[in-house]
Amino acid sequence: MDVWLLKLAALVYLIAAASFITYLFSPNTSISKRSPWILFVGFLFHSAALAAHFFLAGYLNVAQFREAVTVYCWLMVASYLIVQIKYHLTVLGAIIAPLALLMTLAAFAFGRGGEQLPPALQTYWLPVHVTLAFLGNAAFAVAFAVSLIYLLQEHKLKQKKFTSFMKRFPALETLDRLNYVLLVWGFPLMTLGIVTGSLWAGAHWGQYWSWEPRQIASGLVWMFYGALLHGRITAGLRGKKAALLTMVGFFVVLGYFLIGDALFPSRHGGKFE
Repeated sequence: MDVWLLKLAALVYLIAAASFITYLFSPNTSISKRSPWILFVGFLFHSAALAAHFFLAGYLNVAQFREAVTVYCWLMVASYLIVQIKYHLTVLGAIIAPLALLMTLAAFAFGRGGEQLPPALQTYWLPVHVTLAFLGNAAFAVAFAVSLIYLLQEHKLKQKKFTSFMKRFPALETLDRLNYVLLVWGFPLMTLGIVTGSLWAGAHWGQYWSWEPRQIASGLVWMFYGALLHGRITAGLRGKKAALLTMVGFFVVLGYFLIGDALFPSRHGGKFE
């Protein structure tokens, strides 16, 4: 049942992606109201899929690639919908909806699901650690979308090509400010995700830090985003440089999330002894 609901969510994400992209090029303003609602319907199907999995299995299974990607994708879409409610930046959906579709398809294409949760993960630490870590990464995903729109907008402005396409883009100052806000939310959440993971590891395995590949990658990404946020606060880092660095950080997060565990098997890759 949860798999079918997730397939429905992927189908709606496809429709939402088409609607958002049409919105960029169409003079029909009603599409701007319809697109976020379509994505919201996909989010509801996605929520129902996760809920069905939880009630059928009795736990939030994120030990396998499919479940982890779908939970991450769900939080990313939720973060965008919150941003949409507050800032009304429909254009961001043209990045988030296709990304949600690709992540859902990747979960089906390369992931396994429905396996028994290892005993080491049958603890309250699992939802706490995973939710905090993924919420931080979800904020970074939306910051990536903001940064990409920023760079596109800046490029068009430098070329002095004032097309109807640009009318969909908000002001650079708005995008730069939102980038900062998302970093301010994402970094503490990621920090709490790492801290709770370390406390969990210390309680279960007797080691707060074991230098496994996922821990090292998370630590490096944490330092990267910490340096970026520090630069924004103390050194006036903003604009194009901040947008580029935000995108680099997200590519590292997404790249390791998708292929890191396959290349470097570890506890996070399924060896939960």
